[in-house]
This record gives sequence, structure tokens and C-alpha cells, in this order.
Amino acid sequence: MSDHRTPPKPQPRSVSQKDGDLARPPIRTLDRMALLAHQLVTPLSTISALAQGLMRRAENLRPEDVRDRGEKIWRASRRLQELIETIMSYTRANAGAITPNPAPFNLRSMAQRVCREQNLQQPCRAMCVTVDGLPDMFVGDPILLEQALVIVLSNAMKYSPVERPITVVGTADEHEVRIGVRDQGIGVPERDLPFLMQPFFRASNARHLPGTGLGLSLVRHILQLHGGSARIESTEGEGTTITLAMPRLEADDRGSGI
Repeated sequence: MSDHRTPPKPQPRSVSQKDGDLARPPIRTLDRMALLAHQLVTPLSTISALAQGLMRRAENLRPEDVRDRGEKIWRASRRLQELIETIMSYTRANAGAITPNPAPFNLRSMAQRVCREQNLQQPCRAMCVTVDGLPDMFVGDPILLEQALVIVLSNAMKYSPVERPITVVGTADEHEVRIGVRDQGIGVPERDLPFLMQPFFRASNARHLPGTGLGLSLVRHILQLHGGSARIESTEGEGTTITLAMPRLEADDRGSGI
């Protein structure tokens, strides 16, 4: 008699930043430079082509066509700006030049604002944000933590179809705060997960999409500076959840460093 039982559903594979320190074949410096150059040239080429089209056909374009091209130029320039900022931040982190400046700030409001701003880039994307569990007062570096959340949200939007929602959940207890970002995108192959937070590493199923492979390594560094960790759970073809976890500090602890 044949066995028609349904095969078990694959469970999400998880990885922490410690797993990200496993050895992998080194990437040559020339390969790294070629990757960065390619990622920078792509939005520049888009901006150049659209600008030339506007100059050649300005008199014949309808106002809505001009707006459409202007929006595309804006998106390409924003992408270029994000790439440059990520490269500069990674360079500073790699040189040990990033020093957190902890101060009390409203973590809940920051998370809500970042989600709103990121959602403006894809207005038709549903983003389910539940961050009421985050404290209104948290001690950390607001600029660095905002950068980490922006990178994670940007990745979720990049690696999942626009018709699928992104879920952001903030929780806290007396010891730790957590911000989880879940997408329903391409996920990460299990064999790639241990290396995902290493500089310049890109998952094998994402290399056709734009990216430097620096974002998550920078997120890991920022969380380490705060005594926290970045945790990744993913199933290929189903989606990825990245959780930023940080210890709660009292305002009096900020002088001792994070």
C-alpha cells in the first residue's frame, strides 16, 4: 500500500550573529570592488538615461510623463544615496571608528516613524506595524539604531513581492527589547544562513537583485555595540524574520558605555 502522507512542512532555520562568524571562502578585494562599482553604476545609469530623455523630449512630454520620469530619477538617486551611506558606514565600522552615543529617546516613536517613511517608498505595500510593546523611553544611540531598522526594512521590501505585507512587531520585557521584521519573500537557502551577516556575502538566490552584501553586517555591528544581537529565521520560498534584540539600560547606565 502506498504512503500518501503529506510531507512535513519545512521549519524556519534560524541563525544568530555568532553563527555569522563561521569561516567561508574569502572574497578577493578585486571582486569586492567590482561588486561595489556595479551597484553604484546601476542607479547612475538609470538617472543618466532618464535625464537625457527629459532633455531630448521635454517639449513633447505630457506633465504626467514628466512626473513619472522625475519619480524614477528620485528613486534611483535615493538608491544611490543609500548605497553610498552603507559603504561609508561599513568602512567606519571596519576601522573601529563608530562610537555609540547613548541617550534616552522614544524607541516606540522612532520605530513608527521609520516604518511610515519606508512605506512611502512603496505606498501600495501593506505594512502591519504593532510596536505598542516598545518602551517610550530607551537608552541607546538613536541614529545608529534607526539606521539598523532602515536596513532591515529595506531588505524586507527588496526581497519580497510588493503585494505581500511586511509585519513589524515590537516587544519588551524588563531585560530586553525586540523589534522583529517579517517578510513573505524569497527567503534564504539553509546553506547560506550561517554566512548572511558576513561582509559582502549575498544569498545564492538573491544575487540577481541589487545589493552590496554590507547591510546585515552593519546591522550586526550596530547591535553588538549595544550589547545586543541580530537574529534571523528564514525558510527559502516562504520568507524571513529578522529580530533586533537589545538589553534595556537605565538612564544612569549611559555614562558607562553600551
